[in-house]
Amino acid sequence: MSSSLRLTCSALFLCIFLGLFTEVVLSPFYPQFFRKVFGVDDLSYTGYYIFISRLTVVLISPLWGLLARWIQVKWLLYCGQAGAAIMTMLMATADSAEQFLGYTIGLLIFKSSYLLVYPLIIQLAGEQHRSTVAGTYQAVFHGAIVSATVAGAWMVNQQAPLSIFYGIAVADLVQLGLCLYALRGVSTHKPVENSAQQPKAVGDQWRFILAMGMVILTFQLANQSIRPYFTEYLTRSEPFGISLFASSFLFLIPSLMAITAMPYIRKVGKLHHLPLLYGIGLCLLIASLYGQGLTENLPLLIISRIIYGFFFAVTQASLELQLFGSSSEQRLHFNYSLAISFANAGHLIAPLFASWLVEHYSLAAPLVAAATLCIINLIFARLTIFRSRLSLNQVPISQKESS
Repeated sequence: MSSSLRLTCSALFLCIFLGLFTEVVLSPFYPQFFRKVFGVDDLSYTGYYIFISRLTVVLISPLWGLLARWIQVKWLLYCGQAGAAIMTMLMATADSAEQFLGYTIGLLIFKSSYLLVYPLIIQLAGEQHRSTVAGTYQAVFHGAIVSATVAGAWMVNQQAPLSIFYGIAVADLVQLGLCLYALRGVSTHKPVENSAQQPKAVGDQWRFILAMGMVILTFQLANQSIRPYFTEYLTRSEPFGISLFASSFLFLIPSLMAITAMPYIRKVGKLHHLPLLYGIGLCLLIASLYGQGLTENLPLLIISRIIYGFFFAVTQASLELQLFGSSSEQRLHFNYSLAISFANAGHLIAPLFASWLVEHYSLAAPLVAAATLCIINLIFARLTIFRSRLSLNQVPISQKESS
């Protein structure tokens, strides 16, 4: 990778970090935020706010991917970043929770364009660097979550939390400046597709995309379902009964472990390794979820949590690399935006699913159900998206190169 390309990718990764950081900074603290700023004591409003936010991303993200088929990605990104900065500044002026929600919807319409950055880095870096990009992305993604969680705890304790959104708007403008600098002179046009010479990629077939979407949806549903009640599970369950501070640390272990998985993903995340990598990774993920949900031994739970975090990053990166490796450049951004919509649909259903499990069974039920759902996911993935790898490999390399 040349030094100029490395600089461009580094700037784009910084944009991903800043975008994720500002997006999730308040997510663990919405109840406290709405109570302090707008006087909303009803906890159900937080669920309503999150539901509307995720539904917005589900509906809007494919539209940005569709626009990327005709408009250069960098221009879409500039538009999204400028719009996000304006909406974030408006959020700082909100007088009511309803007005804050309205500005949030506007923000997410623009901020959904940030989903184009990751496939843009994949496109610019080239196929030989995909595993490196995927490993770096997992580290940046989870590093942003850890940093945002710490910053959010500080932010919600400020006298005027809304004023912090002016600082977030400045961060959006910084991202815009970084992208203008990093992408100057860089063409994000995709090569013109010649259907007579280029075999249709497996990932461009709707059957594959729908199968990939269902794998991603069930994967995210399983892994997001364990989040809402995890700290409650640790503080209220008789075998553990640990403090809220200790439970918060255990909650963050997977994100910390995901960062350490970066070198491993870079080394083994090759296209021909993905079926085996996903299979072994998901089996260990399943075992760690059962370990967390069925054990009464705290050290075993901690070990399970460590294994879970590491292989969550590995399996998620495997799915992303499978999607990118199966898609033509003409459909790269569109396919990824569709995948993100399925992922957000899983995020949308997960809190409702977790609440139902806790209400009818126990606080440990989401962990056990997530493990079981991952077994179904593994079987379905092996029969569909990883089986399609064979079809993709049947395309001669010379044909791919000639196109």
